[in-house]
Amino acid sequence: MAVPADSEGAAPDSPPAELQPKTARWTAPGDWALAAELLWDGEATLHGHCVVVRGDRILAVCSVEEATEAGLAVEQHRGCLLPGLIDAHVHMEFSEHFPLHEQPRLAAKQLREAMADRAERMVRSGITTARDLGGRNFAALGLRDDIREGKVKGPRLLCAGQPLTAPKGHCHQWGGEAGSVPEALAVVDRQVAHGVDWVKVMATGGMRTPGTDVEEAAFSTQLLTEVVQKASAHERPVAAHAHGAKGVVAAVKAGCRTVEHCTWIAKAGQWGCVDDQTVEEMARRGVAVAPTAHANWRFKPMGERNFDRMALALQRLKGAGVPLLASSDAGAIPGLPHDALAGGIEVLAHMARMSPVEALSAATRRSAEVLGLGQECGRLAPGLSADLLLVDGDPTRDLHVLQWPILVVAAGRRVVPVVQPPPKPQTARPHRTRARH
Repeated sequence: MAVPADSEGAAPDSPPAELQPKTARWTAPGDWALAAELLWDGEATLHGHCVVVRGDRILAVCSVEEATEAGLAVEQHRGCLLPGLIDAHVHMEFSEHFPLHEQPRLAAKQLREAMADRAERMVRSGITTARDLGGRNFAALGLRDDIREGKVKGPRLLCAGQPLTAPKGHCHQWGGEAGSVPEALAVVDRQVAHGVDWVKVMATGGMRTPGTDVEEAAFSTQLLTEVVQKASAHERPVAAHAHGAKGVVAAVKAGCRTVEHCTWIAKAGQWGCVDDQTVEEMARRGVAVAPTAHANWRFKPMGERNFDRMALALQRLKGAGVPLLASSDAGAIPGLPHDALAGGIEVLAHMARMSPVEALSAATRRSAEVLGLGQECGRLAPGLSADLLLVDGDPTRDLHVLQWPILVVAAGRRVVPVVQPPPKPQTARPHRTRARH
C-alpha cells in the first residue's frame, strides 16, 4: 500500500498497520479498483498497485494481489494512474474566444450553459480541481455549487468572486473598486457574504486593462495588510495579482498567501526584475506563486528577451524553495482553452527547469497543499477524494503524455476524456533478466 516517503525519499518496507487491509473482507459491495502499468501517487512511483474506490473516496492504494484476494475484479490498463490535475488560476465566467474586457453579456441561462460547457471540457481533460480568481459577478460560485451537487460535470472549484481593485484599476469593471481602507474592507465583506473561498486583490495594474500601470503598486502595504487581516478573520486566504515588482513586494509584506503572475516587471516594461530579498521572504513565509505560465507561452508572446528573463525568475523562485503552481489564467487569455492545462505544465517545467516529477507535483500535491486542499485531493491516498487521471504513457518521464488521457475519475465518478489517445503499438512487458553466473 502506498505511503509517504521517508526522510531519504524512499518508501518504507511496509506501510503503517492502520493502512493495511486486515482481512480479505475489507471491501464492500460497490467498491471497485483501477490499476495501470505504473501508479504515481503524488510522491512515489509504484508498480503492480491499484486504487480501490468506495463512493467518492479512495479506500486504499494497495497491490493488485491484495485487491484480488479481497474479492475485487481489478480493472487494468496500460499507461500511468496519477492524481487528477489542479489549475490554480482560471476564470470560468469568460470565453477564450473574446478579449477579457470584450466578453459578450449573456443572459443568466446562457452564461450558466457556457460555464458548464467549459467545466465539462476541463474535467474531461483531467483537471479535477481549479481555483477561479474572479469575474464580473458571482456566477462561478453558482457553478461551484452545481458541480458539488452533481448537477454539472466539472472540477472541484474554489472561487474568489469580485477582485478588490483600485479605482479604475485592473478589472475595475467587475465591481470590486475601493479607494480607501474602509471601502476595501467592505469589498472583502461583500465577497465573504456571497460565500467565496478566497479573496483576490489586484496589487498592480493589469496588461489587459487599458490605463492601468503594471509597474506600480496599486495599494499601499498598510491597506493590503488590513485586507489580509480582514480576510483571515473570516478564514479566507488572499491571492494577489501582481505583475510589477513593487506590487509583489507589497503583497508579500502584507501576508498574501499566493502571488499571481509574479512577472517582476520594472524598468520600462522589462520582465524578471527579481528582488532577491523578497524571494527569500516568500520562501520563509511559505508564499506560493501561480505564474500562469500557460500553453500559449510556447510561442513567447512577451518576446524572446522577456521570456528568457521570466524563465530565470522562475528558476530563482524554485531554487529558493518558493512553491510554483500549475496555473493557466484560462478565460483571461484569448485563444487559450480552459482545458489546455497539460500544455502549460510542459511550459512551466521548461521555464523553471523542473523535472517531470516536480512539474507533476506543481499540478497535484503541491498545489493542493497551497490551496488548503491537502487532505482532500492532490494525492492518491486512503480517505482522499477519488480524483484519478489515467494517461497513455509515463508522465514521470514525459509530460507530453498528459495530453492523452485514457480515463478521468472526478470524486469517484468516471468521465470520458475529451480526446481519445491515438492507437499505440503493443509493447513488450518488462521482464526480469536472468543473472549470469
